[in-house]
Parts: sequence; C-alpha cells; structure tokens
Amino acid sequence: MIAKVAEASGVKRSDAKKVLEAVLAELGDALQRGDELNLPPLGKVSVNRQREGSGAHIVIAKLRRPKAMMAGAEEGDVSDAEATETEAAES
Repeated sequence: MIAKVAEASGVKRSDAKKVLEAVLAELGDALQRGDELNLPPLGKVSVNRQREGSGAHIVIAKLRRPKAMMAGAEEGDVSDAEATETEAAES
C-alpha cells in the first residue's frame, strides 16, 4: 500500500509511509472512540458495535459508498454498494 500511495502522490516512499501510518493510527483511534467519519473518496464510516476479543478490541463498522465513488472499483470487489459491514481488529 505504501508503494501505491507514494506512486499516486508523487512523494518518496519514506514520506508516504510516515503519512500513511499516521492516518491509519488516527483512523483506528477514531473508530475505537465510535466517531462517525466522512472520508471521501472512501465513503462514510460509522461504528455499528464494539466488543473485546482475545487480545484485541474489535470494531464492527459500516462503510457507505455512493455509487459515484465506486466507478473505479473492480467488478466483484464490493458486494453491496449501499453499506458494507466490515470487521477490524486492533491489537
């Protein structure tokens, strides 16, 4: 992912890595707090529920992507354009 971000943005891989790690850390913190996030072009993320797992905090979130945002998605990548429930575990 770091290589793709560096290529798409035209920055050095080391700079892309720092920014990407900071963004992902803040995203994880925001989800753990239960914040609703509007992240264009990704979509709108809202926390559905949270629970403690063995050695992890589990966040069940919904991702809502308008069809216009999905123009670049490859066929078969997303099963439901309206809302996709994903599970992310944080250590």
